Formats: sequence, structure tokens, C-alpha cells
Amino acid sequence: MIMEQLQNKDERIEALKTQNATILAELADQKKTNNEIIDKMKYISDEIARRSFPTDSDGSRLPEIPTDSGVTVPKKKGSLVGLARRASSCPSSSQTPYTDPMIMEQLQNKDERIEALETQNATILAELADQKKINNEIIEKMKCLFPNEF
Repeated sequence: MIMEQLQNKDERIEALKTQNATILAELADQKKTNNEIIDKMKYISDEIARRSFPTDSDGSRLPEIPTDSGVTVPKKKGSLVGLARRASSCPSSSQTPYTDPMIMEQLQNKDERIEALETQNATILAELADQKKINNEIIEKMKCLFPNEF
């Protein structure tokens, strides 16, 4: 029974590592897209400045667009949103057989690793969602301001 739990936890850790790698790749693609948008915006801004586009009353030409949003994972009642409580592996009415403390330590370590990977994935997913939202807002604004360029 305990060996089965260890194997299940190993499988869960590997699945989370795979998911984490996929999410990180998607985040890298999203950041690349974001940088391309910013580069295009800088080019357009330079073109406008070169054509001496009218400035605001304070002399600035275009507002600065933030590139880092300081993403945080939303919290609700002290826990990460979207992560459920872990159910016990055996019912409370059953008697616990003797287990080797070393194996129990391995189980605990695997639980901690799983929780860390789940937290990391939740953080990355929140950052990715925020990055996509920012990119879409920037693209929509740029389409309105410069319909011929986008």
C-alpha cells in the first residue's frame, strides 16, 4: 500500500514537471510576443516623433507602457485559489499499520514537492493569464490608434 502511494506520488511529480515545462514554454512564447508588440510600438512612436506629431501640454509625446505587471497569485482565505484540499489517503476509522519512518519521510517529501510544483504552476498560470490580458489590451489600443499599422 505504501509503495503504491510512493509510486503514485512519483507519477504525480512527473506529470507536474511536464505540465510546468509546457506552461513555461507558453509563457516564454507570450513574453516573446509581448516584446515584439513593444518593439513595434517603439518603432511607431519613433516614426510619430520623427514626423513631429503634436505633443501634450506637458511636452510628452506618448505615454509609457509598463512592461512588468508585478503579478501575484490571487488568494482566498489564506490559500491559493484553484487548489483544493488534499484528501487523506485512508479513512479515519481504519487502523494505521506499522510503517517505516524512512518511507513516511519519503512520502512527506513527495507531498511537499507536489505542493511546491502545484503552487509554482498556479503562479505561472496567473502570470501567463495576466500577460495575455495585457497583450490583448495593447493590441486593441494600437489597432484603434494606428489602424494601418496593425
